[in-house]
Order: sequence, then structure tokens, then C-alpha cells
Amino acid sequence: MTGTINLSRRTFLGTAAAAFVVELRMTGSVAAQGTPQPQILNPFISIEQDGSVRLVAPAFDMGQGSHTSLAMILCDELGARWEDVRVEGPGINSAFIVPGVGEQATHGSFMVRSWHDPLRKAAASARIKLVRAAAARWQVPEASCTVADGRVVSGNNHAGFADLAADAAVFPDIEDPEVLGTRKLVGQPVARIDIPAKVDGRAMFGLDVRLPNMAYAAIRQAPVFGSALEGVDETSLSPDVLALVKLPDAVIAVADTFWKAKSALEDLDIRFSSSENDTATSADLRADRVANLDRGEFATPILSGDPLSILSAAQGSADKSVITAEYDTPYLAHMSMEPMNCTVHISGNRCEIWVPTQGLSATMQAAVTVTGFSEENIIIHPTMPGGGFGRKYETDFVVQAIRAAMAVDRPVQLIWTREQDVQHDFYRPAMTARMSAALSKDGKLEAFVMRKSGPSILEHTLGFPLIEGSDPIAWLGFGTQTGSAPGQLQQYDVADVAGEFAFTPTFVPVGYWRSVGASENGFFIESFIDELAHSAGTDPYEFRRNLLRSSPRALAVLEKAATEAKWGQSLPNGHFQGIALTDVVGSLVAQVIEISVPDGKLAVNRVTVAIDCGRAVNPDSVIAQMQGGIVMGLSAAINERIDIEDGRTTQSNFYDYEVAGLAATPEIDVHIIESGEALGGVGEAAIPAVAPALANAIFAATGKRIRSLPLLDHL
Repeated sequence: MTGTINLSRRTFLGTAAAAFVVELRMTGSVAAQGTPQPQILNPFISIEQDGSVRLVAPAFDMGQGSHTSLAMILCDELGARWEDVRVEGPGINSAFIVPGVGEQATHGSFMVRSWHDPLRKAAASARIKLVRAAAARWQVPEASCTVADGRVVSGNNHAGFADLAADAAVFPDIEDPEVLGTRKLVGQPVARIDIPAKVDGRAMFGLDVRLPNMAYAAIRQAPVFGSALEGVDETSLSPDVLALVKLPDAVIAVADTFWKAKSALEDLDIRFSSSENDTATSADLRADRVANLDRGEFATPILSGDPLSILSAAQGSADKSVITAEYDTPYLAHMSMEPMNCTVHISGNRCEIWVPTQGLSATMQAAVTVTGFSEENIIIHPTMPGGGFGRKYETDFVVQAIRAAMAVDRPVQLIWTREQDVQHDFYRPAMTARMSAALSKDGKLEAFVMRKSGPSILEHTLGFPLIEGSDPIAWLGFGTQTGSAPGQLQQYDVADVAGEFAFTPTFVPVGYWRSVGASENGFFIESFIDELAHSAGTDPYEFRRNLLRSSPRALAVLEKAATEAKWGQSLPNGHFQGIALTDVVGSLVAQVIEISVPDGKLAVNRVTVAIDCGRAVNPDSVIAQMQGGIVMGLSAAINERIDIEDGRTTQSNFYDYEVAGLAATPEIDVHIIESGEALGGVGEAAIPAVAPALANAIFAATGKRIRSLPLLDHL
């Protein structure tokens, strides 16, 4: 007997799982009639009738484990039982606007470090309200009440959270509650709460959304950036197409299945206009950046002392030397496992959106603009994202899905093919950096200047003007000051430093990519620091140690990585090491990468990393993010590059844009330093040090200094 079994991924996984416990829920579901409603103590916290504590996380977990960390903070401060805590993703709520950022979004490694204190206060306020409810009921002083394991106790009186929640909800929020700072769970390794649902199929990703009578949409966009739609010959249009939506630079087909929609587009004769970018290449774009550096017109967002005068005086000096080098990084794609997708249902003046998004505020604004509806008539259901890395902050695919849904009287799910995903990304910008440094006769670094040329994420993606002629995003990872504040080169003790920017516009779409400017600056600065060490005749590790005499915290991180990697000790025959130190998203990271080059082929054998993120809320998550970031950083450094030919991206899928697989993953040894300083970010902290540590190891092995990525171009 033969036949077809219609079994979705989620059905299969759900059937295969023997048992599961609900740990993570999505927002947007409508409670069944008669279902007991939770008691809301504040926007973050509510108590269910069964005593479970529901945390509405202020932003979505992109896979970095932040919901688990936030739940740990809540549990400790509230006095709840860990097994009672449940986490929901957020809906649109002004209470969840990221402090100091001004929007509701997941980016910049802000999740835990931005929400730790507000969540502690929210949990403290909820705890005090529960205590007040208990004290009022028992007629005892509040000071006699203690809270632990989901119960309030005073002498022989005791009550669970569920029993007190209704009374507690009546009390107003405590404006400035006493925060206990309890650390029972915080600081301990805790298994992530999102993993079970991802394993057994309950996790709802964007592509998992299924609605009654749902149609599917495929899109074909202008291959050349800047080209426009000229026309469509509809004589061969498939009868399967429910609607053909024409956008300024794309055509969308809507049908009963994605395959029908995709096939219909492939059969159509779609004409796009010529463009001034038709003959542009990556080489042309690089030539523009170099010409802008040569022109010598710069904004100076980072300045300390007078480095240019020191460099000028050092030229031709017998006591000083000037070292100059030029570095390049390419455009990079995001390559999320789940391509762009969005599901939209428009009914009357109501719009519902199911989307894997990093930018809830941006998605809402896009929906308001396209539909003309008020925010009250737009409902956004964030789904699990199958990878984001900054790409799913953008709203281009959301706008397209809304346009498709407006063309038919039924829900529509827009799905990009992998080819559309690769060729219409918002790429990490390509950058060129020219660095100069003055070394004294005894090898002391006396001045450092980096001049960067490239596009602006601020201007291109957000439409914002440059700030004093520069883009602060381009300087992430250089130092911690921009604008008129004093400059700083990482944590290094160099008094005379400048960072100068030559804005070079591009037609290539650019956007956020994991660690953004720091991923370039780490490669530029730490590779050049290595060059300076060798010019000074000093071991690269010792050269950095000498530069960290005023930063004991950074020195401790560097020394930890070097010690654990056995820097300076005997290595296996044919093995070599490179080292790098970076300061990004509030965390200090040092990496030592050990390589070998058997038969001329690069093998990465081991990565030793030390991180000081202030305090590790969940050490397991810190380790996982270091591991994942290092693998992503290795892939980008070794293999990845987007090429532009004839005004378009030449790569189209994983076969010609190679992403590192499991077999290429080296041993990764992570060490966490608890300095007790302010919380730093983790999700983006690992990447910036990877490329320079690896390039420096290649120099140690081959004597070849690589100044442009990807590295395989040079091996």
C-alpha cells in the first residue's frame, strides 16, 4: 500500500516528543471564554490562578537565551519558585521601550544589561504588593513578612502567590521599591527555557504560522540595486495566481500554495529598468572608498591629544618610526536559516501581522504607514525568529507582505526564496581603513590614527543625517567615546588618538550585522596592533600588556586568555597562535586562536576566550554566546564575502556563499571573569576578536600579513 502522509515539521516533532512542559508562550492568543485570567501586578509580571508567575519579556529572544536570564532575575527578586516561572514574548507596549534607545526592539546586545535594573524594580514592586496584601489580611506588620518559594510567611500565617494576587493587584505600583538584589539563581548555570519547545516542535517560527484560508506569496525583486519595475507581460500568467501585486521595484504573486506563486513568477516576462548602477562592481566601490581617503576630507568624531602633529614630527626622525597600513572588509550577508517571511491578515480596518522581527516599533510604524490604520487597529504577533543577526530589524519584507494581503480578501504569507534573501539583504558595510602609528625608538606607541571610508548604516537604513559628518555605528569597538568627548583606543594607554571618517555613499543596501562596526574595527585595530608589535620587536602579547598598564580589568582578561592558551609555551609541531583583545557592547574579550597549516590548508584547532561582562547572569548562556559568536566570526573571516558585479549581488545561496559547518568548528575554551562591573552585552561580544586573532596566527605561521577579508582569498 502506498500513499502520502501530510506531516508538518511541528506535527512530527510534537508527535515524537513523549512529554513536554510548557515553558515559553507566544503573545497574541485569545483566551477561551471562561478561562481564568491572571492577576496583573505590573506590565512585566502577573500571577496565574495556579500560582505560576508570568513574565512578559520586554523584547524578543533571538536565540541568545536572554529570556532565561530575565526569568532568573525576576525569580530571585520576587521570591518565586523557578519551576513556576513562565515567559511570554512582548506585544507593543510603551513600558517596553529600551531605556536610552527610544524604541521597542532587540538589538545591540541590550536585552539583559538594559532590562536588569527595571526588571529588578518591577519584581521588587510586585513582591512588596504581595507582602502588603498578606499583612493587611493577617493584620500584621509588613516587616514581619518574608517571601520565598512563591509564598509569603509571617509567623504561623502563610499564603501562596495565587491566593494573594487579587488583593495585591489593587495596590498601586511602588515608585522606588527596595531592591534586595538576591542572587540564588543569578550567577548559576541554568538550562534555557526555550529549548524544550524548539526540540518538540511547539515553538512557533514565522514559517510555522497557519491561518484558515491562508494564501501564499512569492516575490521577484529588481536584480540591480536602484532599478525599477518597467512592466510585466501577463499573457503567460498562470490561472493559479489570485493576485499579481506590482511594487516600484518588485512583483508579488499570490496563490493557494507557495510553489504555485513561485512558479508563476518564474514563467512571467518581468522587465526592470536600466540603472546608473548597471556596470558597477565591488572593485569600483572599493576604488571610491580609497579615492575618498586620498581626498583627505574627514570628519573627526574621535580625538584625544594631537596625534597628527606627533605623526608629522616622527616622519624622518631618527628616534621615532611611522607605520602605515591599509585594511579592507567586504560586504557580508546575514544568512539566517529562516529566510524573510511575514503573514498578514487585513479585515476591514483591522490588520494582524505574524512576523519574526527584531524591531516591534519599526514594524508598527511600517504597518501604520502602509495601511493608514491607527496603531489601535494593528496587532503584531512576534514569532520565534530562525536567526536574525540584525537583518530582521528591517521592515522591507513586512511592507511587501502587507501589500500582498491588501490585494486579496484572505490571510497571506509572504516567503522569500533563499536567492531573494541573499541578493536583497541589508549587508554589513564594506569598509576601508588606513591606519598610521608613531613608535618611539624603544617601541612605545605614541600616536594612533585610523581613517575609515565607507557608507553609513545610520544614513542608509534609518534615513538619519550623519552626526558631525560621521556615523557612530561605524566606530563601535574603536573606543567608548564619540563626538566631542575625549578619544580612546580600546582600553590601551595611548594619549594621542584620532578616528576620522570619510563618508562614501553606496547604492548597495547596508544595515546592522552582528556587532556591526566592531566586527570591522576589531580586525583593523588588532591586526595593526600586531603589526606594531612586530615592528617594535616585541611579543604581541607583551606589547598589549604594556599598553594596558592603566586598565587592570582589560589586562586581567588578556592575561587569562593567554594563560589558559599557554601562550609562549611549546606548541605541537606546526601549530601557531594569534591573539586579540576587544572592547565592545560593554564587555571585554580576549581570544587566542591556535592554527596549523597542513599541506597549505588552514586548520583552526583551538580558540581560547576570556570574557569580562561584569557579571554573568547565566554562565551557560555566556558560554553558548561565546561559542556561537566565535563560529560565526570564523565563518565570516575565512569564507564569507558578497561580490557586486553589474550592479547586483553575484552570490545567491549557500553553495556560493559558504557558511562554516559543524565539521569546521574547533575546540572552544571559554573563561568568564566576574569583575562585578556594570553588566555588559554578550550576544555580539565574541565576533570582533575572531578575525584579527586568526589573521595574526596566520602571520605567525606563514609570515604573511593579511589585510583584507576573507582570509581564504590569500591562502
